[in-house]
Amino acid sequence: MAASAPRPPGGDRLPWEERDRLGLVEALFQTIRLLVTDPSNAFSRLRPDSDLASPILFGLIVSWAGVLIYQMWELLVGGFVRSMIGGIEGMEGLGGAFAPGVIWSIGTLVVWPIVFVVSLFISAGILHLCLMIVGATSDSPSGFEGTLKVVSYSQVAGIANVVPMMGFFLVAIWILILEVIGSSLVHRTTVARALMGALIPALVCCTCIIFVAVSFGAMIVAIIAAMAGAGGSP
Repeated sequence: MAASAPRPPGGDRLPWEERDRLGLVEALFQTIRLLVTDPSNAFSRLRPDSDLASPILFGLIVSWAGVLIYQMWELLVGGFVRSMIGGIEGMEGLGGAFAPGVIWSIGTLVVWPIVFVVSLFISAGILHLCLMIVGATSDSPSGFEGTLKVVSYSQVAGIANVVPMMGFFLVAIWILILEVIGSSLVHRTTVARALMGALIPALVCCTCIIFVAVSFGAMIVAIIAAMAGAGGSP
């Protein structure tokens, strides 16, 4: 019987980073289980090395699976709503309406690897900048590399898309929680600083959304008022 590959130095690593020893599928499911049930333990196993391929590949796989689940729910729920609204005629035309949705979903899944890698580096860069602003990286042994790994492994939250309708919101909240836990451990900072750094992008995003919504609402009110004034003039 052949001897198993030796464990790497530096203590236990994430199963995914030992997939040569454990096997691809086993390493994937062990890592998912660890991140879901004990994220502190999982992120404490990250090492400040140059292995960026492993976390990026893991993030790509689990996020792609999450997108697949989301697209399936979109097709099913969308088709159900159209059938309810259209009645019998809606059911008859469901096949024609379903086809474009399937094409769109397949296209999304095909281009997702490119979208993911680009968005991963952008989001990790923004998060790392915010962590630097609040002083969360002053004692970090890994720098941007650590943040990139945290964001990559946090994509496990994509499995929350199994929950219909509310999956998107659950994913966003779960990713935020994982990024806070991971950043505090990887950068050796407090949870409070990691939370402040992680919340800055969310607050900026929410502020922009509120600003756009208020501006749009004000524009609609102004248009309605102008139309009412024009209609009431002799």
